[in-house]
Amino acid sequence: MTGRTHMAVGAAVAVAAGLVAARLADPAAASASLASMGDMSLSPAAFLSLAAAGAAGGMLPDTDVATSEASRELRRAWAALVALLALALALAAAGALPAGQDPLAWLREHAGRLGPDQLAGCMTLVAVCAVGRASGHRGFSHSLVALVATYAALRLALPALAVPLALGYASHLALDLLNKTPLRLLWPLRRGVCLGLLRSAGMADGLVLGLALLALLCSFARGVLGIVLPWPPGLPTWS
Repeated sequence: MTGRTHMAVGAAVAVAAGLVAARLADPAAASASLASMGDMSLSPAAFLSLAAAGAAGGMLPDTDVATSEASRELRRAWAALVALLALALALAAAGALPAGQDPLAWLREHAGRLGPDQLAGCMTLVAVCAVGRASGHRGFSHSLVALVATYAALRLALPALAVPLALGYASHLALDLLNKTPLRLLWPLRRGVCLGLLRSAGMADGLVLGLALLALLCSFARGVLGIVLPWPPGLPTWS
């Protein structure tokens, strides 16, 4: 699968999990029929956070190759972040920002709150990426060990987004299992596994991408906009 497909599927999985969690958090909605869709709702900020975290998790395994689309997208994201920060600093220096909107205020406020757990989580995540790069493509970073290590690191460094990021990561491994190129899912065992059903960037890749984008659109319509979608007849209901 291509990088954009991994991102879309990761985002769709994370948002779907968020909707289910929101539903289960409401006892009345949890006991209702799935066809009624209950009180599944997300704020726009929550939807974007889940989608972004899932998409990032969907890219993470492919950072083991410097030329991968995931690596290029991550470099673009860092470049955009640096550009936005530079623009904010320039505006602040020119006095163009309203009083109290110092672009470094949030950083100064939260930097002092970083504890050993957050630092350990960040260091673990860096180590996972480094070992993945050293082991080659579809090596350590495409294994269950890396998935567990990444989730553990995120639980320490960024607990609020650990689950959607891990779900995006897991979706990447699941999709790559369908390809014809083996991945070392059971690392450190050297033997790779794959189902050999699909080819990267083929027709199936476009189909999966389209379905993931459709799922995101439906989730946004129901979860954020509150539009009740028709439930196809014959499909199972929640209760």
